[in-house]
Amino acid sequence: MNYTNYIDFKDVKKILVIKLRHLGDVLLTTPVFYNLKNISKDVKVDAFIYEDSKDILKNNPYVDEILTYDRAIKKLGFFKRLIKELKILRNIKKRKYDLVINLTEGDRGAIAAYFSKA
Repeated sequence: MNYTNYIDFKDVKKILVIKLRHLGDVLLTTPVFYNLKNISKDVKVDAFIYEDSKDILKNNPYVDEILTYDRAIKKLGFFKRLIKELKILRNIKKRKYDLVINLTEGDRGAIAAYFSKA
């Protein structure tokens, strides 16, 4: 399947792939990074994953930068959690991604994609 027919990649320079799941799930997303990098040599492809999954992608030549979410945030009180999550979302927004691919079911990945303004 030639997915480049569905998205005009000529203006896409920065892509964020979101996969907030466990190690095996993140490992299964590695072909996504390979395929995105092969669209254009100039495209920057970042990953947004759980902190404890970052070792899976840290030496992947198709991932430029890894943004992480520490699961321990979920155990904080409401306001501390809110502040930390807003910092993460602000960090994603300031990177000005052209395209976000959310491979995570549930609301956390969808919220991150929404706040990216891509």
